[in-house]
Amino acid sequence: MCIVCRNRLPQNNMLRLQCKNGELLRFNGNGRSFYLCKNCENSKKLDKIIKRICKKNISIENIKEIIIYGN
Repeated sequence: MCIVCRNRLPQNNMLRLQCKNGELLRFNGNGRSFYLCKNCENSKKLDKIIKRICKKNISIENIKEIIIYGN
């Protein structure tokens, strides 16, 4: 389920992310994670939701960099 739009899609059509120590990362296989669908990568609500999940003030530029490049 996408954390933004709450739609259920196949996992291979979604991006799997996680927060570790207040940092947003691509899922590495350990810990809790969440999914983001490709339609919601540019959503206005994404910034607010990621900040709530990671409990840290992350800029929207950093979020997009992680989504696009996986850093």
